[in-house]
Parts: sequence; structure tokens; C-alpha cells
Amino acid sequence: MDKIQTNKTMHEITVLLCSVKAETEHIQDKIKNSDSMIVGRRQALVGELAGSKIMLVVGGVGKTNVSYTLTAIMEQINPKRVILFGCAGAYPDTGLTIGDLAVAAKEVYGDEGILTPDGFCDLQQINLPTIDTPGNACYNEFLLDAELSKRVLEVLKNNGYAPCIGTFVTVSCCSGTQKRGELLHHLFGGICENMEGAAAAHVCTIYDVPLVEIRGISNLVVDRPGQAWNLPLAASRCQQAVLTLLEEI
Repeated sequence: MDKIQTNKTMHEITVLLCSVKAETEHIQDKIKNSDSMIVGRRQALVGELAGSKIMLVVGGVGKTNVSYTLTAIMEQINPKRVILFGCAGAYPDTGLTIGDLAVAAKEVYGDEGILTPDGFCDLQQINLPTIDTPGNACYNEFLLDAELSKRVLEVLKNNGYAPCIGTFVTVSCCSGTQKRGELLHHLFGGICENMEGAAAAHVCTIYDVPLVEIRGISNLVVDRPGQAWNLPLAASRCQQAVLTLLEEI
């Protein structure tokens, strides 16, 4: 499948993007009429899933990987939307537990800024925008499409899920202490943290492509020696939710 064909035939495609292969195990085998292609230097699987045209890509862990992968996708095709999915750690005060689902209403860069003796200053406080175009200045925060997020929430609730919607915090250094998690929770009003979401929202904002982000909770952000993890459960729950969304949204 060459680039010219891709640009002409794939404008209605939904991109499914995650960071590691283990987050695709319940989705990949269900893709029909599949074909592989290279986007940038990433291998993508293209086909039909739950009645939708999709491209499934494992983009790698962290902000740089997701930014590179999504930019390559945007430059090669014009997707209808991006669904970013995977696992996240929840802040204890939110009431989220392992295996729960969370949907992003907003994504925030949790590390970008300056740590001063008086506390953390974000990029807006030091006037360093991440996007600075006429009519669109962004700093640490990226609002996801409100109507689309609302629709996602409705679909999941109507299918027996009980998702929590709120602010996701994207970090380069995951919180291994409850104190750090509490700080991020209170700074940004975050419900959970991950390592890719704000960068994905950043790129999608540049290209004006709607983003849905849904994550399964794999752990609570407490002191690392006491953390309990269930990555398989979080990944499975998240993938089942993605399949439900594709069928109805």
C-alpha cells in the first residue's frame, strides 16, 4: 500500500494508538481484511474492526515516541480521529481503583515548567507556549473535544461500564511516591497519570484532528514498595472499551 493510495483512501480511518504491544492483544486478532504498512518507521496494521476502518499502531513509550508516531501518521494520511488507549496510574483521592476506566476531558503536561523554592511554575506563568499560532495559544493544558468526550462517556455507560472523566496528567518521570502523586493531583486537578497523552493531544491540536483518550487503571499512585499492579486487567478492560466505542461511535 503506497503513500499515494493511502492519502486517497484512508481519510475516514480511525487511528488506534497505544504504547506497548501488550495493550493490543485483545484487539489485533479481531481486525478483518488486515494489511500491514509502514508509517514513518513504525509498522501499522490497517483493516476493519467493529465495523470501522482502523489503523492500529504501537507507538512506543513516552512523549517523544508518541509525537513522532502521530506526526508521521498525520503527514501520511488524514485520519478521522485518534483513539489513544492504554494503562494509567490513578491518584488515590479520586476514588478510582484497579481495573476502572478513565476518559480524558483534558490533558496536561505535568513536568514542563520550572520547580522553584516557592513551588512549581507552569509554562503559562513563564510565558513559554507549546503552541503559539494566531488565535491558538497553548501552554501545559490541552482540552479534548467536549462533545466527543461526552459521547464516549454515554456509549460506555450505556454498555455497562462506569468510566470516570477528568484531567489526565502526562509525566516523563512516573510518580513512585504518594506525596508526588498528591502534588500533581492538587496542582492540575488530575485523576490519573500516563506518559504519552499530552504529547498526543499536542500533535492532534496542531493537525486539528479529534482525540479520544481512554485508559484502564493499572495501579494507584502510592509509595512504590506498596504499589499493587494489574496491567493485564487494565489493558484488557481498556481494549474492550475501545471495541465498544468503535461499534457505536
